[in-house]
Amino acid sequence: MAVKSQKISRATTVIFLAVQAVLYYFILTADGSLLKWTSYASIVLCFLFALLHYGRENRFIILGLACTVGADYFLVAAPQQQQLWGMVFFLAAQGFYAVYLNSCTKNEKVLTARAVLTAFAVAVTFAVLGKGTDALAVISMCYYANLIINISESALLLKQNIMFMFAFILFLLCDTVIGLQVMLTDYISAPGGFLYNLVFSGFNLAWFFYLPSQVLLALTTKYGKKPAEDANNVAPNK
Repeated sequence: MAVKSQKISRATTVIFLAVQAVLYYFILTADGSLLKWTSYASIVLCFLFALLHYGRENRFIILGLACTVGADYFLVAAPQQQQLWGMVFFLAAQGFYAVYLNSCTKNEKVLTARAVLTAFAVAVTFAVLGKGTDALAVISMCYYANLIINISESALLLKQNIMFMFAFILFLLCDTVIGLQVMLTDYISAPGGFLYNLVFSGFNLAWFFYLPSQVLLALTTKYGKKPAEDANNVAPNK
């Protein structure tokens, strides 16, 4: 019975990866409605795969993926794009990932670093944009600060969950592309130049990084080593 269950589990993963590969192809080559719905379907599929492997130890990863589904609804699937709500959900996702990471590392210094970097990011936003500062810019910078901290903290768990760190690195590359697109169009008028031509090349560079990051996050719910397994090996770091 156990062997049969393992075969079904492996088959589920193979089907998940195969479907994502097809969706990834269309995301990188299609446009219009096909691009819109294949993109959103790929994110919903990541959440559903993770949900199949729900457990107390990975519930915060699944909640993060659920928030990502919400974020991409407002940014991708909604009739009219709502960037502010999209970033609110993305920030919530990073919050859930932060809770998961802290439950693994028990590192209180990271909590301090998170608060300091977030405050610094907000201060820089106001310093650079001045009167042009808006809620979207502030939330986006808070999100970016927490993503950086999450990458740093996930590096402490390389032996426990290596896919998690690589997922966040890909996430960072995706968000860097999107951040440059927003800054170069909404806040800084700078057409032309290397960065402008790179992020507006016509190739879907953001999703080139983004979907693999979400697939890896989903896979961690099944293949990532659980916090409980290393509970006696990770000492609180104060």
